[in-house]
Amino acid sequence: MQQYFAKNKNLELEDSDYNHIKKVMRMKKGDTIKVVYDKVIYKCKLTSVLDKVTFDVMEKEKTNDEEVNVTIAFALIKEQKLNYLLQKTTELGANCLIPIVTKRSVVKIDKNKEGAKLQRWQKICKEASEQSFSSYVPIVNSICDLNGLVDDKYDLKLLCSLNKNTKNIKKVLQKNNKCVKILLVVGPEGGFDPREEEFLIKNGFVSVSLGDKVLRAETAPVVALSMINYEFMR
Repeated sequence: MQQYFAKNKNLELEDSDYNHIKKVMRMKKGDTIKVVYDKVIYKCKLTSVLDKVTFDVMEKEKTNDEEVNVTIAFALIKEQKLNYLLQKTTELGANCLIPIVTKRSVVKIDKNKEGAKLQRWQKICKEASEQSFSSYVPIVNSICDLNGLVDDKYDLKLLCSLNKNTKNIKKVLQKNNKCVKILLVVGPEGGFDPREEEFLIKNGFVSVSLGDKVLRAETAPVVALSMINYEFMR
């Protein structure tokens, strides 16, 4: 069964979604789909797929989304790797994604092209949310620097680090298992500049290790989020 996200409370879909139902999936009258709005999932039956796609709501479904809310801030990396990061962290339940510029970031995005990039990244997240039957699409924030991460609204702020003076992420999560909002920050290939790490730690971040292996920039947030899901049983 296919799932789509409605753009308003009337459960209207985007034109691209209607096209997907008709031209890609070639659905017929009587087929069922799932439509999500405001974190509520509706099971619907198609009543027409001719000139206009219409459907009736059959029932509401309960969602299993837990209370813990995870934001992932990630350094800009090459497009293919970034696409993987967005897709997999969305599938694992990230609530918000924040692209950041760091000293060791290889990728630079022109301000004039940022809007188009954000729209594309948001589309990737939407498709991944539909595929994984999530009840929400994570928000992709505008690109910022580390100063944009200094915020006290989080219960726990984690900095993935390659340095020796780090804490085991599993032990940190177990100690803070009553958290509601978590911010996880992952650097570029080669990690953060030491001064960047010092800045984050001074602003309340806990430096954590994901293990003995050195992970790729697109793999680290996926592994870390999997650990968070396990500890919080999401």
